[in-house]
Amino acid sequence: MYLEKKRINGVEHFFIMESYTEDGRLKTRTLFELGPEPEKYIIYPGGNSFYIDERIELSILEKGFKVDTFELEALMWDFVNPRLRMVLRQPVKKKSHGYISRKKLREAQKGIHEFDKRRLHFLRYGSMNQSDIDMGRPCRFFNVLIGKSRDEIECMIDEMEQKLKKSQLKPYVYTIFNLQRYFKDKDTALKNPRFLNRERLEDAFLEELCKLNSDGSFIKEKRTSLHPYLVKYFIMFYENEFPAFPSSGHSHQKREKFFYMPRETSSDMSIRKACALLGLSVEEYNHMTKKELSRRFKRLAHKCHPDKGGSNGEFVELCKAYESLLKAKS
Repeated sequence: MYLEKKRINGVEHFFIMESYTEDGRLKTRTLFELGPEPEKYIIYPGGNSFYIDERIELSILEKGFKVDTFELEALMWDFVNPRLRMVLRQPVKKKSHGYISRKKLREAQKGIHEFDKRRLHFLRYGSMNQSDIDMGRPCRFFNVLIGKSRDEIECMIDEMEQKLKKSQLKPYVYTIFNLQRYFKDKDTALKNPRFLNRERLEDAFLEELCKLNSDGSFIKEKRTSLHPYLVKYFIMFYENEFPAFPSSGHSHQKREKFFYMPRETSSDMSIRKACALLGLSVEEYNHMTKKELSRRFKRLAHKCHPDKGGSNGEFVELCKAYESLLKAKS
């Protein structure tokens, strides 16, 4: 596909064109007329994201032609809001699974795991609101997950996760494990999870983490410890905090200062007790770097994980001890 400009009555109009071969001859055809304002076909759902209005793809399909979602996004890149282009990287013209009708799309996506959908949704939109997934909407960008092995999916998603900012890591884990559903105050759970009960949030996360670790539809082989695919989420959850301000999608803009109640410290514990839980003396702890402390915590976390024979309570206490010690070194 490519864009062509034509001047009609003194005004530039844009057309999505395609080259094709017929009877051994190279020809061109019009796939869609964008008109003089192509930018009106770009939708901004919130966060640092955009997508192309489905009317374009549906129109091309009705003409009997195929269209690639990723190629279309790359083609429309120059019409994306300039400020957003400064934040995002230009889309690569890569092939997706191809265009499928909504009915066939829903059928094809039946085998995609919910956890994969939630990860890809956040990585694309950066939003904690994933109600469209709960409604069973067959988003076309999920097609990249079709026909891929678990290892291939994890490699692809891991590469995308590397682009997340540190301030997005805790909201990311919170969202992909669908922890919102554990809280009755839906408005706070969706918009300001940093104000949720910390202990209850940790319990919810550990419960969901253990469920996923033993979910045969996600990880085929049985394990007695936390799978390497999931260890990174454990670390992301406990080594990061929710941002002080909810994301507005324009991180470069200045925000007004607001007063927030100090964070509860009920989960904090004395240095001596925390050191004891990690099998350290206070002197050993004082000479440790954050990196060395993190390594020790990860080793112990694997040993006392509920799937390894430990109790959920012990696991939570270990996490609290590590968090207190890490915080004291900040």
